[in-house]
Amino acid sequence: MARELPRWMHFKHGRYYLVKNNKWRPLSRDRHDALVEYARLTTASDDGALQELVLRALAYMKPSIKPSTYKNYVTCSRRVIEAFADFSPKQIRPGHVAQFLDDYRDTPSMGNLLLSFLHGVFVQAVRWEIIPFDPSRDIKKFKTKGRDRLISDHEWKAIKANASPTLSCLMDMAYLTGQRISDVMEMKYSQISVMGIYVKQGKTDARQLILMTPELEAVIRETKMIHNSPKAKTLFHKPDGSPLSYNTMYGHWRRACAGAGVEAVGKNGAHFHDIRANAATEADEAGIDSRALLGHTTESSHQRYLRSKKVNRAVPLPVRKG
Repeated sequence: MARELPRWMHFKHGRYYLVKNNKWRPLSRDRHDALVEYARLTTASDDGALQELVLRALAYMKPSIKPSTYKNYVTCSRRVIEAFADFSPKQIRPGHVAQFLDDYRDTPSMGNLLLSFLHGVFVQAVRWEIIPFDPSRDIKKFKTKGRDRLISDHEWKAIKANASPTLSCLMDMAYLTGQRISDVMEMKYSQISVMGIYVKQGKTDARQLILMTPELEAVIRETKMIHNSPKAKTLFHKPDGSPLSYNTMYGHWRRACAGAGVEAVGKNGAHFHDIRANAATEADEAGIDSRALLGHTTESSHQRYLRSKKVNRAVPLPVRKG
C-alpha cells in the first residue's frame, strides 16, 4: 500500500498521515478523504504567507496591548509559525487549530494564550480580506483551576536564608506591598515619597498609594544600600543601572529554593507570585483591606482570588460524655 501513496503520505494504525520534517499530521481513516486532504495541504501556494500574516498582525496588535502581553505573543508567534509552516492562511480550518491546541492540554494556560493570539491574528486576517472567516472562532478555551498554593512560614524562612540580598529585598517588597513581581521590579525612585509608594499597575492600570510604614521604609533603605547606581531609575537594578531582568530574578529564586529544599516549579512548587497570594490572605485575616492592597478593580474578582487561597477553619467538638 505504501508504494501507491504520495511521497509524504503514510498509513499507520488505521489512519493516513502527512509526514514532513518528522511531524505526523493526521489526515483521515478513509483513503479517498485522506488523499483529498493531502492534496489540499501540499498544493504549492502562498509560501511564506502565514508567517507574513502572523508578523503583520503582531505588529498591528503591539500598540494596543500591554508590554508583558506582547512579549508572550512573540513567543506564541514562533510556535504558530512553526506549527503551521506547511499551511497558507486560507488552508487553516477549525480542526487544524483544535489539533494544534490539543498538544497543550497539560498546560492549559499556555493553550489559552495561544488561542487568544490566534484569534487576534485571524480577526485581522478577516478584516484585511486574507481569509473569509476566523477558524479559531468556535474553539473553546481549556478549563483552568485557580492556583491555591501558599508559601508556609517554614518555607519562607528557608528560602530567605538561602536568598541573595537582592532576592531577599524583592521578597520583602512583594510581601509588604502585595504587588505583582513586574510592578515590584519596575518600581521607580520617582514613585517613592515620604507618604508612600505610588503604583500604577502594569496589568490593570489600577492606581494606588501604598502608605509608608517603618517596615516598608526599612526595606527601601536596605534595597538602596545594595542597588546604588547613580544612573538607575528603578529601585531594583543591575550594577550599571539598567533594570533587572525576569530571567535574573527567577534564577535567584530557583537557586534559593534549591538551597532551601523547596520545589520551585510545577503546579505544587513555590512560585514567586505566590508571595502576592500570601500577602492577600494574611492581610484579609488581619482585618486589612486586602482588595485595596492588591489593587483589584472589582470585589468579585478579588473574592475569587481569595477564595482559592483561604482554608476554612473549624472548631472540633468537645469530648463526648456519657
